[in-house]
Amino acid sequence: MKSRIIAASLSTVVLLGACGSGTATVDAPTQTQSIELINPADADQLVEDNAGSGDFVILDIRTPEEFNAGRIAGSINIDFYEANFASELDKLDKDKTYFVYCNSGNRSGTAMGTMRDLGFVDVYDLDGGIQAWYNSGFDITQ
Repeated sequence: MKSRIIAASLSTVVLLGACGSGTATVDAPTQTQSIELINPADADQLVEDNAGSGDFVILDIRTPEEFNAGRIAGSINIDFYEANFASELDKLDKDKTYFVYCNSGNRSGTAMGTMRDLGFVDVYDLDGGIQAWYNSGFDITQ
């Protein structure tokens, strides 16, 4: 009986040691990522709350032609369809808060995966794109 207890204890120590002795081999982000789909009303509030903040970026990922036809005030433009889209995103400060939109939400939905992979920390995706923004009565500028 005593030898069974010792064997069981020894097995437990070996198992616990094996579980706790390794180091993680998967690179994990140093900060928690928040990538969220946001409706136009909440997006408008987000823009209002962050107006003038140097840590907030409104990112239009439509083509330059779409961007020039009408955009959310204060937006910058990086064309989703350009071959260097990911590398252009990678140049941005990943610690800032980003509000991203396209025309209908398809391109921005896809871009969220790229931004997640690149390590962006705080990203909001406009549900329904600028069409939903406009149809909700919010301003578009040229």
